[in-house]
Amino acid sequence: MNNYIPLNKAVGPKLICDGYQALIPQKLGVDAMTFNFDGAECEHATCAGAPEMFIKVEEDGLYYFGVEADDKGSISIANEKLCEKDGTPPNGKLNIQTGMIGLKAGYYKVALSYTNNAYTPVRNNAAAFNVTMDREPIQAGKYEGNSTMKREFSPSPKIKLWTIEKESVITCEESKKVEVTLEEPAPVVEEREGRCTTDIITPQIFVTACKDEVLDEWRLRVQQVSGGSTILLRTGGYRDALKNPPVTEEEAIEAVTIMNRYQSHRLGTWHTQEASLAHEEHHRREFNDAFQFYWDNLRIQDSIEMKRASCEEVPKMEEFLKNMQPFVAELRNTYSDAVYNYVMVLPDDANDRPYCAGQKVLNEATRKIIAQAKANGWSRVPDEVTEPGTIEPPCFLPPVNGMYARSVAAVEESAPLTLSIADTSQFTEGKITVRFRNEGNEPVRIPDEINDETSDYFFLTVLRTDQGNFRVLNRKGGKITFHRSLNYRELAPGQEYSVTIPVCLDEVDLEGWKQCSCELETRYYNQQGEACFRGMLRATAKLSL
Repeated sequence: MNNYIPLNKAVGPKLICDGYQALIPQKLGVDAMTFNFDGAECEHATCAGAPEMFIKVEEDGLYYFGVEADDKGSISIANEKLCEKDGTPPNGKLNIQTGMIGLKAGYYKVALSYTNNAYTPVRNNAAAFNVTMDREPIQAGKYEGNSTMKREFSPSPKIKLWTIEKESVITCEESKKVEVTLEEPAPVVEEREGRCTTDIITPQIFVTACKDEVLDEWRLRVQQVSGGSTILLRTGGYRDALKNPPVTEEEAIEAVTIMNRYQSHRLGTWHTQEASLAHEEHHRREFNDAFQFYWDNLRIQDSIEMKRASCEEVPKMEEFLKNMQPFVAELRNTYSDAVYNYVMVLPDDANDRPYCAGQKVLNEATRKIIAQAKANGWSRVPDEVTEPGTIEPPCFLPPVNGMYARSVAAVEESAPLTLSIADTSQFTEGKITVRFRNEGNEPVRIPDEINDETSDYFFLTVLRTDQGNFRVLNRKGGKITFHRSLNYRELAPGQEYSVTIPVCLDEVDLEGWKQCSCELETRYYNQQGEACFRGMLRATAKLSL
């Protein structure tokens, strides 16, 4: 059956797992084992021999999932892996990995997998597997202690699984234009120091198959497409002028002075959560604009729906969908890559649009302090308020509105700074080393802020095969906001600087790709920092897996 079935076309839906208990309750004394909860027969009542399993979505929206396992577990929706809990030591004890996805109402084919590693002695070897599904972010369980048996599963609702007798109609209807569903989950606020981030939600494209009875062939139809972003606000490191306003004239002078220069100097010791949110929401709008533009500009839907296959050559719809899965995944990655590449070159430094958006909101707090100062007779408090610079539109570089700007020209120009992939010997361990080199005659500065936490915001790394398949090797990607002046590294003419960055291999079938010739590409992006290199650098290397 199709990966997605509308509610009104599902014939004979039957609930086979009511979500009352975990798929594998905690138990001791088990051998190494692997269970694929895809409807195949197994000892657990939750997979009672049904040919396929589905989750039921009652209404359109953003849905959250959690996978808890000792050792390894995963969930795939419509043949796309959503999240996987790592079982590699020391991650073998019961813990959680979460994911989220925008879904329309209907039934979605789901596959769950669990692997338990072998340990000695077996009597102390624990097994546990649970999957949660909710409209709210998944809550963590209690994972303290060294024993899985003493840990507790998440209190979020356990997943419910369905079987479907058949799909009522699979004949082809006229294609209908699918609009992008933009996911905007509520911002997460952490009361600690650190960077604020706006991370891309990797786009998802769901397709169904239909049958052209006249031509006797299978065709693809796009059912839905979604993308979006998450926002993380960290509120430590400054005093919130609204929640904790000045109590003396000296504090008021300091607060007004510091907040008035936010857009040109970044965040200082006085700020507001609302201003940080305005800054990050500006980045969210950049992603939204790019998602909408590139869905139409790249004609992804048209490309997908041109695919077809003879029913005589491919008699089963399931086989047709399986054959088309790599093609759809490649277009999804192309779409995601285009959005990411575009947003990464949008200016994101002092006096640029995101900071001006924050300044506009911050001015509300500044005016309140000025009014408070006048009421208190604090005559030395400045009464000027910074006029925000240009804010609209968020996406102003080509191709979104056809305007050229210096930032794009800078990206396209040759630069004295070059990038190369210096070492791939640790690739299968999830690491590569890249090297910057100053080929010019003058010193070049770059932000000295690249580490395991921030590298995904500076680099986009892709693995390609000679067969046209590729995988993005970032765990996440998006815009990062530094609430302080950056640290820099200056390279003299001819000087080099190497840094090791992580690559995520979760979606790479290393064994399967060993038969192919592979190319590794990484792109370095930077639009932040004072008097340093801005733009994009690209490096490639041949890779033998």
